[in-house]
Amino acid sequence: MRRQKVSIVIPTYNEKENILKLILEIRKIFTKLKNYKVEIVVVDDDSPDRTGYEAQKRFKSTSVKVYIRKKEKGLATAIKLGIEKSKGEIIIGMDADFNHDPKLLPFLLQKLEATDIVIASRFIKGGGMDDKPRYWGTRAFNLILRFCLGFPSTDNASGYYVIRKNDLLKLGLNKIYYGYGEYHLRLVYFAEKSNYKLAEVPVYYKARIYGQSKSKLLQMAKVYLREAISLSFS
Repeated sequence: MRRQKVSIVIPTYNEKENILKLILEIRKIFTKLKNYKVEIVVVDDDSPDRTGYEAQKRFKSTSVKVYIRKKEKGLATAIKLGIEKSKGEIIIGMDADFNHDPKLLPFLLQKLEATDIVIASRFIKGGGMDDKPRYWGTRAFNLILRFCLGFPSTDNASGYYVIRKNDLLKLGLNKIYYGYGEYHLRLVYFAEKSNYKLAEVPVYYKARIYGQSKSKLLQMAKVYLREAISLSFS
């Protein structure tokens, strides 16, 4: 049986302690997945802690690609570059900080067999977060997105997802991957408008062990809500 190639795209900024452990964990998981082979595409925005250089030094394999951007910065465009550089038939987007549990990868791929896009959701049975104030605030925000603005997912700001590359390219990378985390709103919105079937699996965000979060919640909420309203009434 032919093994499908999976490209896992991971944007990084000051994640040196996390990225090395995450790559090792992903590779370990894929040794047990006989139907898939994996490449890991790291896009680093020239981190002061030398995240990208440390990953390059540690991993010489062709299955780990590291791109260090000197000029352009930003989460969504980093992911876009990773997708463009990827060789896989299947794209997985995930963060480097272990909020996106790599143990979920086999379940995302299994679920994709019967659908078009799979989102890891904090807000279905089995999901959640250690950070309870952020959990309840984000859950309320997603309820507004879903029931007032018609967004299809219970977790429209997840950032942890799997989709076939051809399907993603049909949606258009340039109209999705710009700005910060609000790109995920555009991803699920345009997927739904293109009649892609969407499924979800539960994910639980544990407290970060290494490094600091780059998210500014109030600022993000304003940007996300503005983008969601713009999409809904476009």
